[in-house]
Order: sequence, then structure tokens, then C-alpha cells
Amino acid sequence: MTTVSPPPPLPDPPDGFAREIQELVDATAPRVFAVVEEYAVGGLRDAQVAAWGLAYEDGSADVAAVGGGFRMSVTAPDRAARFVSLRPGSLGSVVWPGT
Repeated sequence: MTTVSPPPPLPDPPDGFAREIQELVDATAPRVFAVVEEYAVGGLRDAQVAAWGLAYEDGSADVAAVGGGFRMSVTAPDRAARFVSLRPGSLGSVVWPGT
């Protein structure tokens, strides 16, 4: 078995580089959203968070169900809400935290 040495460390970045990295991360971070499922229970409406998602700059999103029921990549967050709406008696919607 051949061992490989790790690459040499990068040179120290110039002053302000850490700030530039932080600005890059802040500007490109995906937005978190919830996919909420509304449904009827005994004539009343109820709701639950069915999934959480990350929306990216290009409009696409990755979604994972609460409890691990499904994972999907979609072209837009509302596509995940439509998926939840396929369940009989359910209505899916996208909710952005803090808005």
C-alpha cells in the first residue's frame, strides 16, 4: 500500500480575506423553508411541517421529509408543496421562516 503525504499548507491569506469569505458565504447561502401540510381532522383544520428544504440561487431546492419519509431535489420549492398535496385531503404550502 502506498501512502500519500498531505499537500503543503496554503500560505497565510491577506488581511481581510476572512471577511471576503464570510461575505461570499452570506451571499450564496441557501434559504431554509418548510413544506407545511394542511389537512382536516374531525371537521377542523390542522397542519404539520412535513419537510424542510434548502432553496438555492438558481431556484432549485433539496427537500427532506420530517421523519425520513422522502428526500428529493426539485426545480423550485413549490414543487415539493405540490408533492405533499398529492396525498388525499392534504394541501401543501411553502413557508419561509421569519417572514
